[in-house]
Amino acid sequence: MREIEPPFEIQFQGKTARVTEAEIKSRRIFHLQYDGHQKPLTITVAKDNKDVKFWTSIPEGRQEEAEQAGKLIAQYIRSKKE
Repeated sequence: MREIEPPFEIQFQGKTARVTEAEIKSRRIFHLQYDGHQKPLTITVAKDNKDVKFWTSIPEGRQEEAEQAGKLIAQYIRSKKE
């Protein structure tokens, strides 16, 4: 498994979000803290019943936001490998 990323920032929905990664029971968890008054978001990668991976919020309920932010996080991590 890859090393945990040090905190970084992404631009999401016109705002800066500070992303902190943690590992809990071998699962990668990402916590997004936004500038301003927007509630923080915690997301992780899960698998559906067909073993297809997707981003989801913890707790559930902010799925669309989790999917969009997750794609930006994955893009950031992949860009560091190039």
